[in-house]
Amino acid sequence: MGTGPPASPSGPVRLTSIPPRTARAAGEVLLHDESGALVGQVRFRLCAPCRTGRLLGIWILESRRQEGLGRRAVRVALAQGHGHRWNTTLQTRPGRGFFLAVTAHEGVPLRHGRPLCPHLLGPVGSALGRLGLRRLVCPPHDEPS
Repeated sequence: MGTGPPASPSGPVRLTSIPPRTARAAGEVLLHDESGALVGQVRFRLCAPCRTGRLLGIWILESRRQEGLGRRAVRVALAQGHGHRWNTTLQTRPGRGFFLAVTAHEGVPLRHGRPLCPHLLGPVGSALGRLGLRRLVCPPHDEPS
């Protein structure tokens, strides 16, 4: 008898986590099949000072959906920002169901909408900061989401 999770009907998948290279860069979780072909990707950003994270995008090859790959990849991304508050970019109707299921399974709320900190806004956040308007789109650091 083997150890580890059972192979999916379409074959095993290797997950590779690539942390953000800089404070403003996106990290990735890549999913490759046994032939090395890319079958999925999760992109995310982290803000260490504010302890926030934002899921930027999730893509799973259509023929590999419903295997739990998206949930596994999101779990790896969430581990990069363990203890952070997380949110997502806009969610599609199927995406809302996916994120509700991930929230229930992982215990990490994944709401969509505004970033949880000014640093994840990028150039927009910088411009709002210069104008003194950042609080319009970002709660203070100690405000719960």
